[in-house]
Amino acid sequence: MPPRSVPPDPAAFEQWLQAQPGFEAARVRSLRAVDGGASNITCRVDLASAATPAVALRLQRDRGIFEPYAVLREGEVLRKLKPAAIPVPAVLFEEPGPSPLGAPFLVLEWVDAPHMGEAGADADFGAYVAMVAAIHEADWGGLGLAEVLPLPGSPRAACLDEVDAVAARMAAFVPGGDPLLRQAHARLREAAPGDGDLRLCQGDINVFNYLFRGGQVVAVVDWEQARIGDCRSDIGQLVALAHLKGAPYGPADAQPFVQAYGMASGRPLSGMAWFRAFWLWQLAVIHHGWVAFNGTEPWYTRSQVYELLDAALAEVS
Repeated sequence: MPPRSVPPDPAAFEQWLQAQPGFEAARVRSLRAVDGGASNITCRVDLASAATPAVALRLQRDRGIFEPYAVLREGEVLRKLKPAAIPVPAVLFEEPGPSPLGAPFLVLEWVDAPHMGEAGADADFGAYVAMVAAIHEADWGGLGLAEVLPLPGSPRAACLDEVDAVAARMAAFVPGGDPLLRQAHARLREAAPGDGDLRLCQGDINVFNYLFRGGQVVAVVDWEQARIGDCRSDIGQLVALAHLKGAPYGPADAQPFVQAYGMASGRPLSGMAWFRAFWLWQLAVIHHGWVAFNGTEPWYTRSQVYELLDAALAEVS
């Protein structure tokens, strides 16, 4: 596993927590990593003699498939979003230094609700799509998010920034390079679209980051990859993942989530071919990183993502 993927020492965290106001008598009953995810390490910490029965511990990785990580920036994003109509967990505390857990970390409110993949009848696809659209409609300027997140000079510059970030990981994860990945990098850079507008993007609208209760989204978690950019990149991730999970391949603009998002937001999307290809390229790079860090394949195969990437690149002009 990537370095620092093991939950930290409960005793060390308990000692640190007892130095925080209002938690002087807190005792750690259990500390365990939450399954899934490849961003900052998230643990549930059950407490006794504390104002809250549980908190979320968000510990920064030093290496991983979405490097570089910046957990303190994520905390600032959550603070800025608190006045918005987007439910996010509250930031209780932060530790900027490497000690006592070996890395910076956040302590967040624990939202006791299952994610969409486990919520069963409590989950609602329409509510999920509407929340994604609401995130993209957020007034990032008024919320002060440009004080926390880099502000691209244009929508095209935002797309190029994303390409450059993946290219940097490609150089780290694929020593010596790879012909298809190099081809994708060049084509995506050359054809980066400039017809979008700058919006708040969560960066990972996977269903596992949307917590449900009673058919409503009660929290959106994992803002590590949040950025100001073209919101079609968020949608492209869902489209690419759907193909890897077996959804039929067809015109990018006609994919079910793209259509549902257009109806929920009142803004039909077009030009999705570039964003689907971008995310398939990123997922191909991630595959190399996953194998390098874990020694095993992720849930999809390299041949599967390469085949889809090759088809998607043929549609990028």
